[in-house]
Amino acid sequence: MNTSQQIDLCYVISHGFAARMLLQTGLLLQLAEQGKQVAIITPDPKDPNFKALESNPNIHLFDSQMKLTIWDDDYNFKRPYYLEDLKSNPVFWEKHLYSILYSKSKHPWKRVRPFYYYLIYRLIPFFPSIRRRFKETEGRHLRSKRAETLLDQIQPRMVVSTYPVNYLESKMLYAAKQRKIPTMIHLLSWDNITSKGHFPVVADYFIAWGEVMYQELKEYYQLPDERIRICGVPHFDQHIRIRKQPDYAPIVEGLGLKAERPYVFVAMSSPRFAPREIDIVEWLARAVDEGRFGPEMQLIVRPHPQNVQGSLADRKWIKRLDRLQSERVAVDYPTLVKSKVRWSMAKEDMHHLSNLLAGCSVCINSGSTVSIDALMLGKPVMISSFDGDAELYYWKSARRLVDYIHLQKFVQLGGAKVVYNYEELEKGIKRYIKEPGLDAERRQHALSMECYRNDGGATERVVEAVKEILEKIEAKAAVIE
Repeated sequence: MNTSQQIDLCYVISHGFAARMLLQTGLLLQLAEQGKQVAIITPDPKDPNFKALESNPNIHLFDSQMKLTIWDDDYNFKRPYYLEDLKSNPVFWEKHLYSILYSKSKHPWKRVRPFYYYLIYRLIPFFPSIRRRFKETEGRHLRSKRAETLLDQIQPRMVVSTYPVNYLESKMLYAAKQRKIPTMIHLLSWDNITSKGHFPVVADYFIAWGEVMYQELKEYYQLPDERIRICGVPHFDQHIRIRKQPDYAPIVEGLGLKAERPYVFVAMSSPRFAPREIDIVEWLARAVDEGRFGPEMQLIVRPHPQNVQGSLADRKWIKRLDRLQSERVAVDYPTLVKSKVRWSMAKEDMHHLSNLLAGCSVCINSGSTVSIDALMLGKPVMISSFDGDAELYYWKSARRLVDYIHLQKFVQLGGAKVVYNYEELEKGIKRYIKEPGLDAERRQHALSMECYRNDGGATERVVEAVKEILEKIEAKAAVIE
């Protein structure tokens, strides 16, 4: 580490979406420009998004040099069985059923363990000491000599995590707690509190997106107000700028479509979550080609990074998507970079996505964060809660997604219209084409509840909140000394 100055902040970045939130928004650069010394621990300092920071004298990169072991994997798998009420949260129950019915693993223990841990889960109401004992001994799973060595080397005033259930980030938070280094969690996604289980380490401070996340933090962790800052979503700030000055024409033309003509935008999920979504996309492509939404309507389909890369991908979908492209239908593949950081996105990709949303007539997806992206750009959102013409088992079907707690809240707030078959999908698209301002007030309400002010100033608010927390930490340290 080429600095003699005290490191103010140590960010642990294990996920590409977190890298986008912190790096591509300029958040960390703003902290560095204001004199803060920032360390970054990541699995891949050679990732282009991180390498771009190498020349900044106030930013210091560290290779985590930590790999997921079979023990880490098993610990992450069994935590919900010991700590959560599986049947009250559809995310956890679905994961349990998936591990029994649909897991592709051939490892004998991975095939047996859901049955074993489920038995323990059923015993906990009769023997609550099982859960208590797990909590008391959880530290043995979280302790890492490498995490301790890194913190001893960096010696930051505060450690910041964005994805606290990740094995790397939870171990860094635990090491910080053991060393009495203050910690903060700045969550990368809206579903992390309700869908990822209780965090292995509860931080001293939290940055919340909006009122919904704030209330969830209060409910799940009984946090006092002084430990939470509501700031909005830094990586959505760009949407506000692009909404004012959109520039989607070159992108649309680059996809082979007519920039002056309207288009429907479909943001896909992984087959893991919506197994027959590709059927819906193919139906939409045929309907657009046939002119069922008007003689000029076009279609742009964007696969999720999960479609393209990683364990949730399905290459067969890519071939089917490529066959759809026509004079009216285009496929926009997300731009990922070569990296050990999962789903690390190229810097220009967010600008690209934002502009495509700015130009669309309606955004369709099965229940992803792109719903909020679209609302930021003033576009109506439809959630396709069905499986084409198939009748899949509920716990495998896309129908289950709208029952996930974060999506259920979003829909109840008026953030999206849910459709359950092709007829409702067609009617909904036609109605939004005819009345683009339909439900606008409810959509805006949902957006403000999820993302606070939506004024393009979230990044600056986070910077100010971090500085204010650092000042509080320094003041406490001065009193102790």
